[in-house]
Amino acid sequence: MKIKLKYIGSSILITLSFVFGIGVISSIAMMTIKGSLEHVALISGIAQAVYLLIIIFIFKMKKVDIQNTYGLKLVPCKVYFLPVIAAFCFSAFSNIVQAVAPIPQELVGGMSDDMETNVIALIVSVFVIAPIVEEFVFRALIMTKLRKEVSTAFSIIISAILFALIHFMAGGIITVVHAFLGGLIFALAYVKTKSLFPAIAAHFFGNIGGYVPTVTSSLPTALQYVIAVGFLTAAIVLCIIMAHKKEN
Repeated sequence: MKIKLKYIGSSILITLSFVFGIGVISSIAMMTIKGSLEHVALISGIAQAVYLLIIIFIFKMKKVDIQNTYGLKLVPCKVYFLPVIAAFCFSAFSNIVQAVAPIPQELVGGMSDDMETNVIALIVSVFVIAPIVEEFVFRALIMTKLRKEVSTAFSIIISAILFALIHFMAGGIITVVHAFLGGLIFALAYVKTKSLFPAIAAHFFGNIGGYVPTVTSSLPTALQYVIAVGFLTAAIVLCIIMAHKKEN
């Protein structure tokens, strides 16, 4: 039990280092970049990229085999299908419901993407940098460490919980629950494919799924609920299929 707590504790420390590191780097950028409140996504992206470079530098100094240790290997394109579509469908479901259902704003919370005025910076930060860095931290680093001592299922749940908790910085309880369930899909992708890239791709398309309500918003509310249920059903079915597939 002590050994298990040790590994869980180290996973929490990794999460805290991520939060603290991003916070410090973001604070420095906020003081450096003029009109920083209009470039929240850019600053967050810069902070995460710098954090990842520091981690890679430390690993290089310690001569860690990053590629083989953390699953940085290429896999066939067909391997991406289940996690990518599952993540997109779940995100579409969640965001449609959040847009249609009478949910108090304080439960959703979050910072609007409108605070980033540069579209390119928004795309690079939210859809490229964030999926890469967050998957490396919460799937590669944390899950690799956890799976040395605890079951795969437990490591999936712990990594998803820690991933969800960091979203308290940007949203309310609904955002956190959304991140937790999305984290389960990303973790499952990492375990089943033994590669970080499908998890990153799933994270990327999960973020894209957040914009589905802009397409469905003109439809009748009842139809939007039907579409949301369809997306949820597809996500559940795909996750079940993925869970029953043998690891590559």
